[in-house]
Amino acid sequence: MESRERMEQMMEEQYNKGITVGMKLMMEKLRMAADNGTPIEIDGRAWYLKSDVENLRDIFEDMENGGL
Repeated sequence: MESRERMEQMMEEQYNKGITVGMKLMMEKLRMAADNGTPIEIDGRAWYLKSDVENLRDIFEDMENGGL
């Protein structure tokens, strides 16, 4: 039984490593899309991302132009 438990533990560790790598890849993809101004396709729709600094800049610009 000990070897079976060890095998299950190793499989769970590898699964968790895969999840971690997948999350890091997705974060990098999102970061690159925001930096390049290119869309991310989700469910057949294009989503454009912007950084927190770009968003804040847009808010201030809207306020200066009488918006918000």
